[in-house]
Amino acid sequence: MLQVYNTLTRKKEVFKPLKEGEVSIYACGPTVYGMPHIGNYRTFLMADNIVRTLEYLGYRVKLVMNITDIDDKTIRDSKAAGMSLKDFTDKYTAEFFKGLDMLNIKRASAYPRATENVGSMIELAKKLIDKGLAYEKGGSVYYRISAFPDYGKLSKLNFDKIIVGASVDVDEYDKDNPRDFALLKASTPEEIERGIYYESPWGKIRPGWHIECSVMAMNSFGPTLDMHLGGVDLIFPHHENEIAQSEGATGKPFACDWIHGEHLIVEGEKMSKSKGNIFTLPEIVEKYGGEVVRFMFLSVHYRKKLDYSDDFAENAKNNYMKLKETLENLEFALESAEDRAFPEDDKVLRALPEFETQFREALEDDFNTPKAITVFRELSRTANKYLDSGKNRQVLEEFHSLYRQFSDALGLFAESGKKKIPEDVMKLVKEREAARKKRDWAVSDTIREKIKSLGYIVQDTKEGPNLKEAEES
Repeated sequence: MLQVYNTLTRKKEVFKPLKEGEVSIYACGPTVYGMPHIGNYRTFLMADNIVRTLEYLGYRVKLVMNITDIDDKTIRDSKAAGMSLKDFTDKYTAEFFKGLDMLNIKRASAYPRATENVGSMIELAKKLIDKGLAYEKGGSVYYRISAFPDYGKLSKLNFDKIIVGASVDVDEYDKDNPRDFALLKASTPEEIERGIYYESPWGKIRPGWHIECSVMAMNSFGPTLDMHLGGVDLIFPHHENEIAQSEGATGKPFACDWIHGEHLIVEGEKMSKSKGNIFTLPEIVEKYGGEVVRFMFLSVHYRKKLDYSDDFAENAKNNYMKLKETLENLEFALESAEDRAFPEDDKVLRALPEFETQFREALEDDFNTPKAITVFRELSRTANKYLDSGKNRQVLEEFHSLYRQFSDALGLFAESGKKKIPEDVMKLVKEREAARKKRDWAVSDTIREKIKSLGYIVQDTKEGPNLKEAEES
Protein backbone atom coordinates (compact mmCIF):
# COMPACT_ATOMS: atom_id res chain seq x y z
CA MET A 1 0.00 0.00 0.00
CA LEU A 2 1.27 3.43 -0.95
CA GLN A 3 2.20 5.63 2.00
CA VAL A 4 2.74 9.36 1.53
CA TYR A 5 4.21 11.93 3.90
CA ASN A 6 1.56 14.64 4.27
CA THR A 7 2.92 18.05 5.26
CA LEU A 8 -0.52 18.93 6.64
CA THR A 9 -0.37 16.17 9.27
CA ARG A 10 3.44 15.83 9.47
CA LYS A 11 3.27 12.04 9.12
CA LYS A 12 3.12 9.24 6.58
CA GLU A 13 -0.40 8.18 5.71
CA VAL A 14 -1.91 5.44 3.57
CA PHE A 15 -2.89 7.09 0.29
CA LYS A 16 -6.59 6.94 -0.55
CA PRO A 17 -7.62 8.73 -3.76
CA LEU A 18 -10.91 10.59 -3.98
CA LYS A 19 -11.89 8.39 -6.94
CA GLU A 20 -10.96 4.72 -7.07
CA GLY A 21 -7.96 4.21 -9.35
CA GLU A 22 -7.63 7.91 -10.28
CA VAL A 23 -5.33 10.61 -8.89
CA SER A 24 -5.64 14.38 -9.33
CA ILE A 25 -2.42 16.35 -8.81
CA TYR A 26 -1.72 20.07 -8.91
CA ALA A 27 1.95 21.09 -8.91
CA CYS A 28 3.22 24.63 -8.58
CA GLY A 29 5.09 25.31 -11.80
CA PRO A 30 7.61 27.93 -12.88
CA THR A 31 7.44 31.67 -12.58
CA VAL A 32 8.74 32.46 -16.04
CA TYR A 33 11.04 35.43 -15.47
CA GLY A 34 14.47 33.88 -16.08
CA MET A 35 16.36 30.65 -16.67
CA PRO A 36 15.22 28.12 -14.06
CA HIS A 37 18.09 26.82 -11.92
CA ILE A 38 18.73 23.19 -11.05
CA GLY A 39 16.90 23.55 -7.73
CA ASN A 40 13.69 24.44 -9.59
CA TYR A 41 14.06 21.37 -11.77
CA ARG A 42 14.55 19.12 -8.78
CA THR A 43 10.99 20.08 -7.76
CA PHE A 44 9.61 19.60 -11.28
CA LEU A 45 11.27 16.18 -11.44
CA MET A 46 9.75 15.27 -8.07
CA ALA A 47 6.32 15.78 -9.66
CA ASP A 48 7.31 13.60 -12.63
CA ASN A 49 8.60 10.87 -10.34
CA ILE A 50 5.36 10.88 -8.34
CA VAL A 51 3.31 10.61 -11.54
CA ARG A 52 5.48 7.76 -12.87
CA THR A 53 5.29 5.91 -9.56
CA LEU A 54 1.50 6.22 -9.41
CA GLU A 55 1.22 4.97 -12.98
CA TYR A 56 3.59 2.09 -12.18
CA LEU A 57 1.28 1.20 -9.29
CA GLY A 58 -1.68 1.14 -11.66
CA TYR A 59 -3.33 4.53 -11.13
CA ARG A 60 -4.64 6.86 -13.84
CA VAL A 61 -3.09 10.25 -13.15
CA LYS A 62 -3.98 13.78 -14.17
CA LEU A 63 -1.24 16.30 -13.41
CA VAL A 64 -1.81 20.02 -13.85
CA MET A 65 1.15 22.38 -13.51
CA ASN A 66 0.65 26.12 -13.77
CA ILE A 67 2.73 28.73 -15.55
CA THR A 68 2.99 31.96 -13.54
CA ASP A 69 3.23 34.54 -16.31
CA ILE A 70 2.09 37.57 -14.33
CA ASP A 71 3.36 38.54 -10.87
CA ASP A 72 5.79 40.97 -9.25
CA LYS A 73 8.89 39.35 -10.77
CA THR A 74 7.66 38.94 -14.35
CA ILE A 75 6.41 42.54 -14.44
CA ARG A 76 9.64 43.89 -12.94
CA ASP A 77 12.04 41.91 -15.13
CA SER A 78 10.12 42.28 -18.40
CA LYS A 79 10.37 46.05 -17.93
CA ALA A 80 14.11 45.79 -17.28
CA ALA A 81 14.46 43.72 -20.46
CA GLY A 82 12.49 46.28 -22.48
CA MET A 83 10.00 43.63 -23.55
CA SER A 84 6.25 43.23 -23.37
CA LEU A 85 5.11 40.97 -20.55
CA LYS A 86 3.84 38.37 -23.01
CA ASP A 87 6.96 38.26 -25.17
CA PHE A 88 9.13 38.09 -22.07
CA THR A 89 7.19 35.27 -20.40
CA ASP A 90 6.80 33.35 -23.67
CA LYS A 91 10.58 33.34 -24.01
CA TYR A 92 11.15 31.80 -20.59
CA THR A 93 8.19 29.45 -20.87
CA ALA A 94 9.91 27.95 -23.91
CA GLU A 95 13.13 27.57 -21.87
CA PHE A 96 11.17 25.79 -19.14
CA PHE A 97 9.85 23.20 -21.60
CA LYS A 98 13.32 22.67 -23.08
CA GLY A 99 14.51 21.79 -19.59
CA LEU A 100 11.72 19.26 -19.10
CA ASP A 101 12.82 17.49 -22.27
CA MET A 102 16.46 17.46 -21.12
CA LEU A 103 15.44 15.49 -18.03
CA ASN A 104 12.94 13.22 -19.79
CA ILE A 105 10.10 14.74 -17.74
CA LYS A 106 6.75 13.75 -19.19
CA ARG A 107 4.34 16.50 -20.11
CA ALA A 108 1.58 17.28 -17.62
CA SER A 109 -2.06 16.95 -18.68
CA ALA A 110 -2.30 20.76 -18.78
CA TYR A 111 -0.20 23.87 -18.22
CA PRO A 112 -2.69 26.66 -17.50
CA ARG A 113 -1.33 30.20 -17.53
CA ALA A 114 -2.26 32.76 -14.93
CA THR A 115 -3.09 35.35 -17.58
CA GLU A 116 -5.71 33.00 -19.04
CA ASN A 117 -7.59 32.69 -15.74
CA VAL A 118 -7.92 36.26 -14.43
CA GLY A 119 -11.71 36.29 -14.92
CA SER A 120 -12.04 33.39 -12.49
CA MET A 121 -9.75 35.18 -10.03
CA ILE A 122 -12.04 38.21 -10.04
CA GLU A 123 -15.02 35.92 -9.38
CA LEU A 124 -13.21 34.24 -6.47
CA ALA A 125 -12.38 37.65 -4.97
CA LYS A 126 -16.06 38.66 -5.19
CA LYS A 127 -17.08 35.45 -3.42
CA LEU A 128 -14.58 35.99 -0.62
CA ILE A 129 -15.76 39.59 -0.12
CA ASP A 130 -19.36 38.39 0.09
CA LYS A 131 -18.32 35.92 2.81
CA GLY A 132 -16.51 38.58 4.81
CA LEU A 133 -13.13 36.97 4.09
CA ALA A 134 -11.81 39.76 1.88
CA TYR A 135 -12.05 43.53 1.57
CA GLU A 136 -11.24 46.27 -0.92
CA LYS A 137 -8.75 49.03 -0.10
CA GLY A 138 -7.33 51.54 -2.55
CA GLY A 139 -8.51 49.56 -5.57
CA SER A 140 -6.87 46.35 -4.35
CA VAL A 141 -8.61 43.37 -2.75
CA TYR A 142 -7.06 41.75 0.33
CA TYR A 143 -7.71 38.50 2.18
CA ARG A 144 -8.65 38.96 5.85
CA ILE A 145 -6.74 36.14 7.54
CA SER A 146 -8.24 36.86 10.98
CA ALA A 147 -11.59 35.72 9.57
CA PHE A 148 -10.24 32.26 8.63
CA PRO A 149 -9.72 30.28 11.88
CA ASP A 150 -7.66 27.53 10.21
CA TYR A 151 -5.01 29.92 8.93
CA GLY A 152 -1.59 28.48 9.75
CA LYS A 153 -2.61 24.81 9.81
CA LEU A 154 -0.17 23.83 7.04
CA SER A 155 2.85 25.81 8.23
CA LYS A 156 2.04 25.23 11.93
CA LEU A 157 2.39 28.90 12.83
CA ASN A 158 1.77 29.71 16.48
CA PHE A 159 -0.33 32.84 16.54
CA ASP A 160 0.04 33.17 20.31
CA LYS A 161 3.67 34.14 19.80
CA ILE A 162 3.55 36.29 16.67
CA ILE A 163 1.94 39.56 15.69
CA VAL A 164 -0.36 39.54 12.70
CA GLY A 165 0.70 42.32 10.31
CA ALA A 166 -1.38 44.74 8.26
CA SER A 167 -2.30 44.32 4.59
CA VAL A 168 0.64 43.97 2.22
CA ASP A 169 0.97 44.13 -1.55
CA VAL A 170 4.17 42.11 -2.01
CA ASP A 171 3.74 38.46 -3.04
CA GLU A 172 6.49 37.17 -0.77
CA TYR A 173 7.13 38.16 2.80
CA ASP A 174 8.96 37.11 5.92
CA LYS A 175 8.34 33.70 7.43
CA ASP A 176 6.22 33.74 10.59
CA ASN A 177 4.79 37.15 9.71
CA PRO A 178 1.20 36.61 8.57
CA ARG A 179 -0.30 39.48 6.60
CA ASP A 180 -3.58 40.28 4.94
CA PHE A 181 -2.30 39.46 1.48
CA ALA A 182 -3.40 40.89 -1.86
CA LEU A 183 -5.76 38.78 -3.93
CA LEU A 184 -5.94 41.42 -6.65
CA LYS A 185 -3.66 44.44 -6.90
CA ALA A 186 -4.60 47.84 -8.24
CA SER A 187 -2.54 48.30 -11.39
CA THR A 188 -0.02 51.12 -11.17
CA PRO A 189 0.00 53.92 -13.76
CA GLU A 190 3.13 52.34 -15.23
CA GLU A 191 1.47 48.92 -15.50
CA ILE A 192 -1.59 50.48 -17.12
CA GLU A 193 0.63 52.25 -19.63
CA ARG A 194 2.23 48.89 -20.47
CA GLY A 195 -1.20 47.26 -20.86
CA ILE A 196 -0.80 45.12 -17.74
CA TYR A 197 -4.28 45.39 -16.28
CA TYR A 198 -7.73 43.81 -16.26
CA GLU A 199 -11.06 45.52 -15.70
CA SER A 200 -12.81 44.64 -12.43
CA PRO A 201 -15.54 45.99 -10.14
CA TRP A 202 -12.76 47.75 -8.22
CA GLY A 203 -11.04 49.31 -11.22
CA LYS A 204 -8.01 48.22 -13.21
CA ILE A 205 -6.27 45.35 -11.47
CA ARG A 206 -3.84 42.53 -11.98
CA PRO A 207 -3.72 39.35 -9.90
CA GLY A 208 -1.57 38.65 -6.86
CA TRP A 209 0.50 35.47 -6.94
CA HIS A 210 -1.40 33.42 -4.37
CA ILE A 211 -4.88 33.60 -5.90
CA GLU A 212 -3.55 32.33 -9.22
CA CYS A 213 -2.86 28.77 -8.04
CA SER A 214 -6.13 28.47 -6.10
CA VAL A 215 -8.10 29.35 -9.21
CA MET A 216 -6.13 27.22 -11.66
CA ALA A 217 -6.29 24.19 -9.33
CA MET A 218 -10.03 24.49 -8.73
CA ASN A 219 -10.72 25.21 -12.41
CA SER A 220 -8.91 21.95 -13.19
CA PHE A 221 -10.27 19.68 -10.47
CA GLY A 222 -13.11 21.32 -8.56
CA PRO A 223 -12.98 22.23 -4.86
CA THR A 224 -10.87 19.24 -3.71
CA LEU A 225 -7.92 17.44 -5.26
CA ASP A 226 -5.81 14.46 -4.17
CA MET A 227 -2.30 15.89 -4.09
CA HIS A 228 -0.77 19.36 -4.13
CA LEU A 229 2.99 19.49 -4.80
CA GLY A 230 5.70 22.10 -4.47
CA GLY A 231 8.99 23.01 -2.85
CA VAL A 232 9.32 23.48 0.93
CA ASP A 233 9.83 27.21 0.36
CA LEU A 234 6.19 27.44 -0.78
CA ILE A 235 4.64 26.09 2.45
CA PHE A 236 4.45 29.63 3.82
CA PRO A 237 3.07 31.95 2.69
CA HIS A 238 2.04 30.62 -0.73
CA HIS A 239 0.40 27.29 0.09
CA GLU A 240 -0.98 28.57 3.38
CA ASN A 241 -2.66 31.35 1.44
CA GLU A 242 -3.96 28.94 -1.19
CA ILE A 243 -5.71 26.97 1.56
CA ALA A 244 -7.23 30.12 3.05
CA GLN A 245 -8.57 31.32 -0.31
CA SER A 246 -9.84 27.97 -1.56
CA GLU A 247 -11.31 26.55 1.63
CA GLY A 248 -12.64 29.95 2.64
CA ALA A 249 -14.60 30.09 -0.61
CA THR A 250 -15.82 26.47 -0.80
CA GLY A 251 -15.93 25.28 2.81
CA LYS A 252 -14.29 22.02 1.63
CA PRO A 253 -10.76 20.63 2.01
CA PHE A 254 -8.58 21.98 -0.80
CA ALA A 255 -6.04 19.15 -1.06
CA CYS A 256 -5.98 15.79 0.74
CA ASP A 257 -2.18 15.39 0.63
CA TRP A 258 0.40 18.18 0.61
CA ILE A 259 3.79 16.97 -0.67
CA HIS A 260 6.87 19.18 -0.49
CA GLY A 261 10.36 18.66 -1.87
CA GLU A 262 13.46 19.86 -0.03
CA HIS A 263 16.00 22.37 -1.29
CA LEU A 264 18.98 21.70 -3.50
CA ILE A 265 22.11 23.26 -2.03
CA VAL A 266 25.60 23.57 -3.50
CA GLU A 267 28.56 22.26 -1.50
CA GLY A 268 26.71 22.85 1.76
CA GLU A 269 25.49 26.35 0.93
CA LYS A 270 22.24 27.79 -0.36
CA MET A 271 22.38 28.92 -3.98
CA SER A 272 22.74 32.68 -4.33
CA LYS A 273 24.02 35.17 -6.89
CA SER A 274 26.41 36.67 -4.35
CA LYS A 275 28.14 33.30 -3.86
CA GLY A 276 28.21 32.63 -7.61
CA ASN A 277 26.88 29.12 -7.09
CA ILE A 278 23.67 29.23 -9.08
CA PHE A 279 23.65 26.72 -11.93
CA THR A 280 21.12 26.59 -14.72
CA LEU A 281 19.99 23.21 -15.98
CA PRO A 282 21.62 23.53 -19.45
CA GLU A 283 24.99 24.14 -17.75
CA ILE A 284 24.78 20.92 -15.74
CA VAL A 285 23.26 18.87 -18.57
CA GLU A 286 26.04 19.93 -20.93
CA LYS A 287 28.55 18.69 -18.40
CA TYR A 288 26.96 15.37 -17.38
CA GLY A 289 24.00 14.61 -19.66
CA GLY A 290 20.30 14.92 -18.92
CA GLU A 291 19.68 11.37 -17.71
CA VAL A 292 22.68 11.52 -15.37
CA VAL A 293 21.25 14.69 -13.81
CA ARG A 294 17.88 12.94 -13.51
CA PHE A 295 19.56 9.94 -11.86
CA MET A 296 21.41 12.28 -9.50
CA PHE A 297 18.14 13.88 -8.40
CA LEU A 298 16.50 10.47 -7.89
CA SER A 299 19.43 9.21 -5.81
CA VAL A 300 18.39 11.47 -2.91
CA HIS A 301 14.93 11.24 -1.33
CA TYR A 302 12.77 14.21 -2.26
CA ARG A 303 12.30 15.17 1.43
CA LYS A 304 16.07 15.40 2.01
CA LYS A 305 18.34 18.24 0.97
CA LEU A 306 20.40 17.43 -2.11
CA ASP A 307 23.95 18.75 -1.71
CA TYR A 308 25.25 19.22 -5.25
CA SER A 309 28.97 19.03 -5.99
CA ASP A 310 31.13 17.78 -8.84
CA ASP A 311 32.10 14.72 -6.79
CA PHE A 312 28.47 13.91 -6.09
CA ALA A 313 27.58 14.30 -9.77
CA GLU A 314 30.51 12.15 -10.90
CA ASN A 315 29.50 9.39 -8.50
CA ALA A 316 25.94 9.53 -9.84
CA LYS A 317 27.30 9.37 -13.38
CA ASN A 318 29.37 6.27 -12.61
CA ASN A 319 26.40 4.46 -11.06
CA TYR A 320 24.15 5.48 -13.93
CA MET A 321 26.62 4.23 -16.53
CA LYS A 322 26.90 0.85 -14.80
CA LEU A 323 23.12 0.40 -14.94
CA LYS A 324 23.03 1.50 -18.56
CA GLU A 325 25.84 -0.87 -19.52
CA THR A 326 23.93 -3.80 -18.02
CA LEU A 327 20.92 -2.94 -20.17
CA GLU A 328 23.14 -2.83 -23.26
CA ASN A 329 24.73 -6.17 -22.29
CA LEU A 330 21.29 -7.77 -21.92
CA GLU A 331 20.15 -6.47 -25.30
CA PHE A 332 23.35 -7.68 -26.94
CA ALA A 333 23.07 -11.12 -25.32
CA LEU A 334 19.48 -11.48 -26.50
CA GLU A 335 20.70 -11.36 -30.10
CA SER A 336 22.51 -14.69 -29.63
CA ALA A 337 20.36 -16.21 -26.86
CA GLU A 338 19.87 -19.98 -26.83
CA ASP A 339 16.77 -22.11 -26.34
CA ARG A 340 18.43 -24.47 -23.89
CA ALA A 341 18.77 -24.69 -20.13
CA PHE A 342 21.71 -23.40 -18.08
CA PRO A 343 22.54 -24.34 -14.46
CA GLU A 344 21.51 -20.99 -12.92
CA ASP A 345 18.19 -20.63 -14.79
CA ASP A 346 15.77 -21.85 -12.12
CA LYS A 347 17.50 -19.98 -9.31
CA VAL A 348 17.41 -16.70 -11.26
CA LEU A 349 13.78 -17.07 -12.36
CA ARG A 350 12.76 -17.62 -8.73
CA ALA A 351 14.68 -14.48 -7.64
CA LEU A 352 13.22 -12.04 -10.18
CA PRO A 353 9.74 -11.70 -8.60
CA GLU A 354 11.41 -10.78 -5.29
CA PHE A 355 13.27 -7.94 -7.02
CA GLU A 356 9.97 -6.67 -8.36
CA THR A 357 8.38 -6.83 -4.91
CA GLN A 358 11.28 -4.95 -3.31
CA PHE A 359 11.23 -2.28 -6.01
CA ARG A 360 7.48 -1.74 -5.65
CA GLU A 361 7.70 -1.60 -1.85
CA ALA A 362 10.45 1.02 -2.09
CA LEU A 363 8.32 3.29 -4.25
CA GLU A 364 5.27 2.66 -2.08
CA ASP A 365 7.28 3.96 0.88
CA ASP A 366 6.75 7.67 0.18
CA PHE A 367 8.27 7.51 -3.33
CA ASN A 368 11.62 6.29 -2.01
CA THR A 369 13.69 6.41 -5.20
CA PRO A 370 17.10 5.90 -3.51
CA LYS A 371 15.80 2.61 -2.10
CA ALA A 372 14.36 1.67 -5.50
CA ILE A 373 17.72 2.41 -7.13
CA THR A 374 19.44 0.12 -4.62
CA VAL A 375 17.12 -2.70 -5.73
CA PHE A 376 17.78 -1.78 -9.38
CA ARG A 377 21.54 -1.98 -8.86
CA GLU A 378 21.19 -5.41 -7.23
CA LEU A 379 19.16 -6.56 -10.23
CA SER A 380 21.95 -5.24 -12.45
CA ARG A 381 24.61 -7.20 -10.53
CA THR A 382 22.51 -10.37 -10.71
CA ALA A 383 22.01 -9.91 -14.46
CA ASN A 384 25.73 -9.44 -15.10
CA LYS A 385 26.54 -12.50 -13.01
CA TYR A 386 24.08 -14.57 -15.01
CA LEU A 387 25.47 -13.28 -18.32
CA ASP A 388 28.84 -14.80 -17.36
CA SER A 389 27.34 -18.29 -17.19
CA GLY A 390 24.02 -18.43 -19.03
CA LYS A 391 22.32 -17.33 -22.22
CA ASN A 392 18.86 -18.89 -21.91
CA ARG A 393 16.47 -16.84 -24.04
CA GLN A 394 13.55 -17.02 -21.59
CA VAL A 395 15.71 -15.92 -18.65
CA LEU A 396 17.24 -13.05 -20.61
CA GLU A 397 13.81 -11.89 -21.75
CA GLU A 398 12.58 -11.94 -18.14
CA PHE A 399 15.64 -9.95 -17.03
CA HIS A 400 15.18 -7.45 -19.84
CA SER A 401 11.47 -7.03 -19.19
CA LEU A 402 11.99 -6.35 -15.48
CA TYR A 403 14.94 -4.07 -16.21
CA ARG A 404 12.73 -2.03 -18.53
CA GLN A 405 9.94 -1.89 -15.96
CA PHE A 406 12.33 -0.40 -13.42
CA SER A 407 13.93 2.03 -15.86
CA ASP A 408 10.57 3.25 -17.16
CA ALA A 409 9.26 3.78 -13.62
CA LEU A 410 12.33 5.93 -12.92
CA GLY A 411 12.31 7.64 -16.31
CA LEU A 412 15.75 6.32 -17.30
CA PHE A 413 17.29 5.00 -20.51
CA ALA A 414 14.65 6.57 -22.74
CA GLU A 415 17.13 6.69 -25.62
CA SER A 416 18.43 3.15 -25.11
CA GLY A 417 17.82 0.34 -27.51
CA LYS A 418 19.72 -0.59 -30.62
CA LYS A 419 20.41 2.45 -32.75
CA LYS A 420 21.43 2.20 -36.37
CA ILE A 421 25.22 2.12 -36.51
CA PRO A 422 26.71 4.26 -39.31
CA GLU A 423 27.86 2.22 -42.32
CA ASP A 424 31.42 3.50 -42.16
CA VAL A 425 31.69 2.28 -38.56
CA MET A 426 30.26 -1.14 -39.42
CA LYS A 427 32.72 -1.44 -42.30
CA LEU A 428 35.62 -0.80 -39.90
CA VAL A 429 34.25 -3.41 -37.46
CA LYS A 430 34.27 -6.00 -40.25
CA GLU A 431 37.79 -5.04 -41.29
CA ARG A 432 38.94 -5.35 -37.68
CA GLU A 433 37.36 -8.79 -37.32
CA ALA A 434 39.19 -9.92 -40.46
CA ALA A 435 42.47 -8.63 -39.01
CA ARG A 436 41.81 -10.41 -35.71
CA LYS A 437 41.21 -13.70 -37.51
CA LYS A 438 44.59 -13.26 -39.18
CA ARG A 439 46.02 -12.45 -35.69
CA ASP A 440 47.21 -9.11 -37.06
CA TRP A 441 46.91 -7.35 -33.71
CA ALA A 442 48.65 -4.14 -34.82
CA VAL A 443 46.08 -3.52 -37.59
CA SER A 444 43.29 -4.59 -35.23
CA ASP A 445 44.35 -2.02 -32.62
CA THR A 446 44.71 0.73 -35.22
CA ILE A 447 41.18 0.10 -36.50
CA ARG A 448 39.86 0.01 -32.90
CA GLU A 449 41.24 3.55 -32.40
CA LYS A 450 39.63 4.70 -35.66
CA ILE A 451 36.29 3.34 -34.46
CA LYS A 452 36.77 5.09 -31.13
CA SER A 453 37.45 8.40 -32.90
CA LEU A 454 34.04 8.01 -34.56
CA GLY A 455 32.35 7.73 -31.15
CA TYR A 456 32.14 3.95 -30.65
CA ILE A 457 33.87 1.35 -28.49
CA VAL A 458 34.28 -2.29 -29.50
CA GLN A 459 34.01 -4.96 -26.81
CA ASP A 460 35.17 -8.41 -27.85
CA THR A 461 32.96 -11.23 -26.58
CA LYS A 462 32.54 -14.95 -27.28
CA GLU A 463 29.49 -14.02 -29.36
CA GLY A 464 31.42 -11.49 -31.45
CA PRO A 465 32.09 -7.75 -31.30
CA ASN A 466 29.72 -5.72 -29.12
CA LEU A 467 29.64 -2.13 -30.35
CA LYS A 468 28.70 0.67 -27.93
CA GLU A 469 28.60 4.44 -28.12
CA ALA A 470 31.60 5.95 -26.36
CA GLU A 471 30.90 7.89 -23.20
CA GLU A 472 31.29 11.62 -23.70
CA SER A 473 34.15 13.03 -21.69
